[in-house]
Amino acid sequence: MKKRGLSLLLVSAMAAGLLTGCGGSGSSTGSGNSGNGNQAEGTTAAGAGDAAAENSGSGDGNGGGAGSDEQVTLRFSWWGGDDRLAATLEVIEQFEALHPNITIEAEYGSSDGYTDKLATQLAAGTAADIIQVDPEAFPQFVSGGADYFLDLNEYDFDFSNFEPSYYQQRVNGCFDGKQYGVPTGIAGPAMLVNQDLADAIGIDFTQQYTWDDLIEWGKKVREYDDSMYLICANKDYIANIVLFNYAKQLTGKALIDENTKEFTLTEENLQEIYSYIQALYDNEVVAPASVMAAYEGDNLQSDPNWIDGKYVCTFSYISTIEVMTAANPDANYSVGMLPVMEGALSNGYASNCPQVIGISNASQHVEEAVMFLEYFYNDETAMETLACTRSVPPTEKARAVCEENGLLSPLLAESANIATEYGGIPNDPYSSVQESKQILMDNVEAVGYGAASPEDAAADTMQLMNNYISSIQ
Repeated sequence: MKKRGLSLLLVSAMAAGLLTGCGGSGSSTGSGNSGNGNQAEGTTAAGAGDAAAENSGSGDGNGGGAGSDEQVTLRFSWWGGDDRLAATLEVIEQFEALHPNITIEAEYGSSDGYTDKLATQLAAGTAADIIQVDPEAFPQFVSGGADYFLDLNEYDFDFSNFEPSYYQQRVNGCFDGKQYGVPTGIAGPAMLVNQDLADAIGIDFTQQYTWDDLIEWGKKVREYDDSMYLICANKDYIANIVLFNYAKQLTGKALIDENTKEFTLTEENLQEIYSYIQALYDNEVVAPASVMAAYEGDNLQSDPNWIDGKYVCTFSYISTIEVMTAANPDANYSVGMLPVMEGALSNGYASNCPQVIGISNASQHVEEAVMFLEYFYNDETAMETLACTRSVPPTEKARAVCEENGLLSPLLAESANIATEYGGIPNDPYSSVQESKQILMDNVEAVGYGAASPEDAAADTMQLMNNYISSIQ
């Protein structure tokens, strides 16, 4: 390693016995929400299992010896449900068996109050060596003068299995070129396609296409069968996927500048965006706003037209794909590309993660902590054991391992692969809050109902967004 001069001999791990599936209800906590209030005291346990004297010869050869007989104890803190707990403890056992001189104490509990407790521990220098962190809370620990985590680039952590456009994003642990955390999984937008219907009509989602293509395809669908629509979408999805990403492609910026807190869209930009949204409704690419009002929020799966196979595709998120497919299980599904405008200044779409894991700069055993993270993320046995207990795995290799072992559906694996390829601009923290989103959704709804022209919606959005920004200055 660069700072300590140790070279890691990476060997493979012993076989895992835990098979944890993806996308099920389970008790695993897949969210990165930190919660508030007082946390119940987390359970602390030394990594279970007897240390094996000999290494198992399977997997991909990662997770090698410490090169020292010094007895080392590391602490690893995280939150999550029972599935995540069992899988993580199993990986700890595997690592300890390969490294008899290293003991990992597990500190786990609820997400409630986790971030507040962590902030206190970091300030006092009593935090664990290896720490799972909510990505939304992470900036306070690594920027603005805070310096609580190590830059893993300086310790030669192997990121070769990760897509650079994904892990090198601020929301995934990278700040000013320093990689303070490693993302644990993937979340992001998706296009779920009824493949048989798309084939019958002659629509190809496997190649990159534009927003204008969706308009033309919508017309083809109505000509094919006037009881069908191209896209299943309500005002929430049109605001969150269409408006946000059309805007980022148009300007190459997030909606609100994170540093200056200025609204980056002009009134003319907004008129173009709302004109496109109006075209979605006018050309019957989406069902009427009055129809979709009964299926607001994440309730598209309740739309009888979706259940009856009357849509060619739906805007979705990786986390909701299996909810949508379960509502109409007889259809043959695929996931497709997402629309990008000609001459886009950004692809727009950004995938993020539910948690990041980093190493405290107060750790006295950095090399050993990095060794554990190497095993945790890059060893095939660990990949299979962890499966989807922290969302869809963050690397294509881990997704392939899980898919081969029946732990990850091909749809989720492919949707994650597509999402990471776009590498667009993450939403800023100000336009993503409910107050800001409500302004946008209200105007999407007004345009959808024909109650406001694109010009009126643009003017209203400019006024209300500037008022909102003034309140957060």
